Formats: sequence, structure tokens, C-alpha cells
Amino acid sequence: MKQKHKIILSVVSLFLALCLGGGMYMAHKNQEFQNEMTRIVHSKEVKKLIVEELKAIDSNALTEKGKIHSYKIDDASIRHNPMGGIMFDIIINDSISMVGEMGIQKDGGSEQLSSVGMSESAGLQALVGE
Repeated sequence: MKQKHKIILSVVSLFLALCLGGGMYMAHKNQEFQNEMTRIVHSKEVKKLIVEELKAIDSNALTEKGKIHSYKIDDASIRHNPMGGIMFDIIINDSISMVGEMGIQKDGGSEQLSSVGMSESAGLQALVGE
């Protein structure tokens, strides 16, 4: 009976070790994926897309005449879109009530990034609607 318990304990221990190792591997891969999305969102190409979206909302954005003076990418909001691409929030004028949720994706043939649009929070709509 002792031999049987040792075998069962060994099998259970091996199974738990494999599960733990697999979980750690998956967590590592997920972190690498998140880091790659963050790198893409902070690239010059995406910053250009952000400025284009802001200029579409406020033609004088990021100038003294505009209502939108600054923007900041909320790193905590960067996430993968299940339909493809990356979604993230842009905080306008350092106000958490003025947020634009933006999406980007790669064009199939050209491999260039493009914007899928920006949805505006109520605070941002009120700012540009004034």
C-alpha cells in the first residue's frame, strides 16, 4: 500500500508541477504581448494617427486656439480588440472626464497602421461642442 501511495503522490506532484510551469509560461507570453501592444501604441506612426483624430474633432487641436491642448495615452487601458487591432484611451487636457477611446489596426496588404475611429466621452463632447 505504501508503494501505491508513493506512485500516486509522484503522479500528482508531476501534474501540479506541469500545471504551474504551463501557467508561468502563459503569463510570460501574455506580458510579452502586452509590452508589444504598448510599444506599438507609443510609436510615431500611432501618435500621428492620434493627432489626425484630434484634428478631426477640433481643427485647432494642440494649438493655442484649440480647445484640445494636450493628450496623454492611458497605458492601463491598452488592450487587444477581439475583432483584431488594439484599443486604448486618450486622456485630453489631463482631465479624466475628457477621454477618447481609440482603436488601431493593421491594413492587410500594406501592413500600415490605421485608425478605426475614436469614441468621445461626454466630457470631451461637451468640450468640443462649446
